[in-house]
Amino acid sequence: MLKLILRVAGLPLACLLLAQSASADSFIGWQTFSNCGANNNSGICDSSPDSNSTFDATPVGTISAGGTYLTGVIGTGASSLGRKGWGQNTNGGFLNGPGFGNETADSARLITNITLADGSPGERIGPQGGPGASSWKFGNSGPQRIGDVRLTNESDYYFQLTFLNFDARVGGTNSPHVLNISYLTGDGTAFDNNLVKLGGGELVNLKPMYNNDFGAATSTSNVSRSVGSAVDGKAYLAPGDSAAFRVLWSGQATQASQSQLDNFAFQGKFYETAALTTEINPVPEPTTGSLFLLGLVGLAIRRRA
Repeated sequence: MLKLILRVAGLPLACLLLAQSASADSFIGWQTFSNCGANNNSGICDSSPDSNSTFDATPVGTISAGGTYLTGVIGTGASSLGRKGWGQNTNGGFLNGPGFGNETADSARLITNITLADGSPGERIGPQGGPGASSWKFGNSGPQRIGDVRLTNESDYYFQLTFLNFDARVGGTNSPHVLNISYLTGDGTAFDNNLVKLGGGELVNLKPMYNNDFGAATSTSNVSRSVGSAVDGKAYLAPGDSAAFRVLWSGQATQASQSQLDNFAFQGKFYETAALTTEINPVPEPTTGSLFLLGLVGLAIRRRA
């Protein structure tokens, strides 16, 4: 009903109401990971994130074919080279936690607080200790250590990317334990990647976004990396633009070892313009202010009738 009235009332009022109801961050992320081939050593090729708070059954403006304002892909389709890591790890005894990255610092990152990609209520898929567990594993040589991830803004709004969220696990003493994530625009990438720093241009190719040595021992970390801190400012995607990132593990000691990532999600906010001043929630919930305005709109429509 809200969207219907917005269409009747016109775009200016629609923008006003959307701006008034803007409050929650938007999330898109993977709880599980799909293999590229027939086995768990074939790399990850996954264009279907499990969680996506931008699903909208009755959209105003441009949206993806799947009904979401944000889309994402891992592996093939993330870049021209389509780096895909080693594959899927189905061990349910580690990772597969309750949130994307550091959910303790922000309860909005709890998986159950984020709708699934079809708009269904948030749900844990393959929780730790339960069936269906899935994480993205990385090996010890060549392409096994590298994975590409791509985010696309399918909306008519400007998306400020605020956090890269993920859970990381070093498999053991001999496993890769140094993790680097870089912005990817060149290096064999032919897609329209254009993550722009506010007041500047596109980030340079292989711009470091996250670098950490977890140490050569089994460990698990819940990471929420501030994009603002990484670029020393705000970074955004204009309508239709994408941002690709390359994950690189290193520091392994032997060739019979692996490390993993899980619960990988992008987090951010939508804005009306590239100035990033007026926030927009493309999937709004009616607020007191918007309901009051809707009452005025309804009264005006009845009077005209």
